[in-house]
Amino acid sequence: MADEARAKDFYEGALGLPVRGKDPTGMMILGLDGSASLGLMVDANALHTGHTALTFEVDDLEGSMAELEGHGVHFEDYDLPNLKTDDHHIFSMAGERACWFADPDGNILCLHEGGTVEYNM
Repeated sequence: MADEARAKDFYEGALGLPVRGKDPTGMMILGLDGSASLGLMVDANALHTGHTALTFEVDDLEGSMAELEGHGVHFEDYDLPNLKTDDHHIFSMAGERACWFADPDGNILCLHEGGTVEYNM
C-alpha cells in the first residue's frame, strides 16, 4: 500500500480487519479470525501485480458481497476465455464460486466459497 491512512481506512473500515499495530519493520498488522493476522507493508513506491494478491474464504458469498458493498466495495467483472463472471460479479466452476475486488492501490482481492483447499507445505 502506498498510503498508510488510506490502507487503514479500506482494510479496517471497509473490510472490517482491525489494525492490531505495527511490527518492528513498520508493517501494519491486521487481525483476522482467531489468532491469525495479515501483514501489510506500506511503501510509497508499491506496485500491484495485476493478479489476485489475497483470497478470503467465506461461507456465504452473496452475504459477504452485500456487506462489503455496503462499505463501498465495488466488485469486478471478467470476460476471459477461462474466467467469466455472471450478472452478479460471480465466477462459478465445479462447486466453487468467487468474486474479485480491488483495494485503493489496485491490488486484487478475492472472496471464495466452496471447493476443497489443499495445502502442501
